[in-house]
Amino acid sequence: MYIIKNAIINIKRKKSRNILNCIIITIITIGLLISLSINKSSKKIKENYINSNPVEVSLSLDMRNKSDDVITEEDIKKYGSLEYVKNYYYTYQTSLSSSDIDPINNDIEQNNFENDKEHNRMPKENQGDFKFVAYSDISYISEFINGENKITSGNISDSENENTILISSSLALENDININNEIEFYDINDTSKKYKLKVVAIYDAISDDNDNFMNINALNKENQIYINIEIIKNILGENTGNINAKFYLKKQNDIENFKEKVTKLGLSSNYKLIDNKDSIEESLKIVENVKTFSMTLLIIIIIIGTLILIIINIINIKDRTYEIGVLRAIGMSKIKVSIEFLIESFITTLISIIIGVIIGITLLKPITNAMLKNEINSYKNNTNQIQNNFKLNNIEKNKFNRINDNVKYIDNLNVNIDFYIILKLFVVIITLTIISNIITIVLINKYEPNKILQKRV
Repeated sequence: MYIIKNAIINIKRKKSRNILNCIIITIITIGLLISLSINKSSKKIKENYINSNPVEVSLSLDMRNKSDDVITEEDIKKYGSLEYVKNYYYTYQTSLSSSDIDPINNDIEQNNFENDKEHNRMPKENQGDFKFVAYSDISYISEFINGENKITSGNISDSENENTILISSSLALENDININNEIEFYDINDTSKKYKLKVVAIYDAISDDNDNFMNINALNKENQIYINIEIIKNILGENTGNINAKFYLKKQNDIENFKEKVTKLGLSSNYKLIDNKDSIEESLKIVENVKTFSMTLLIIIIIIGTLILIIINIINIKDRTYEIGVLRAIGMSKIKVSIEFLIESFITTLISIIIGVIIGITLLKPITNAMLKNEINSYKNNTNQIQNNFKLNNIEKNKFNRINDNVKYIDNLNVNIDFYIILKLFVVIITLTIISNIITIVLINKYEPNKILQKRV
């Protein structure tokens, strides 16, 4: 009891030194708390992100290959039944023109035929003014999922009936079209083929001028029309092999197995299999960078913190040499003297941990999000620098940016502190305190009371 009472008295007596000690341990606590929280949150965010952004493998027709060897809807369903696949959908696309309505024209100058071929798009003379798209399941229409499109009137579910379409609000306004109006379209390669379709819904489309870098009306988002899948198959006729599909796999490790399996099942070389593995990894890159930085910070804090505490304790012991000599001279054993110094250190450490946790909780989210923002800015600056290195013009920059079109970086870490983080924090700091006090115990046991008192005299 005397040892504890004396330790408390000494803490009060050496206020300036103990305040300095508290400040250092508090800073170490805050740094460790932020590092441990980011590390744990990063792991959880990665798991949640992968679960909410499943691995996708897209199957699309390579327009450069003119072979007639194409896959069918039955092939897609066969691939979708593989054990690696969680869900899937497929789409058909075509283009038609109309004498009843006018398309929304692009104001950007048309590129030459070779530029059309380079971007895997049909040249204008082989393409109608309106792009028609049909999904096997309307709930997978990506533009409505990501918010690019939004129904403003009518009902999208009505499009499941035959001879019905969804058109953009810009197209409707330009041509004074209302719900239930019928529009006649025709095939530009065979004008005798005509199709009367009824408008059942109108949607707002977010149009980006960067997407319209070629003067092809069918490539303008505002000229895109959604149509029932059965009617588009009738329009395509023998060209129903012009099918695209997307498969959602159960696990990331299934990508290569899936690709190998569909190839063995006879997938045509006309089709490309493109996965989003790189996109997922790229999306998580910034979180991974922040996690790496936090772990580096953790190691640096532990090393530097230990060294600082050791130095402080050595200085403290040297300043209190006479006190140690007196305590030893009045009969206090080396062990009891060492315990008294350890109690002082542990009391100071405990107070510092409490203060550090309170401050750390307050600063955790702002510091973490600032680190994320810094990483995002660093990445954007790096991307801009790469573009400048290539001296890209606007069209080339648009093409360059399309490489990462599906990459959505995480810009917020939902960091939280729980019992296990506090426990880890406590264990780490107490361990640092013990290590730094080992030097103290060694020095205390080294001193002889008679020699200490003789030097003081």
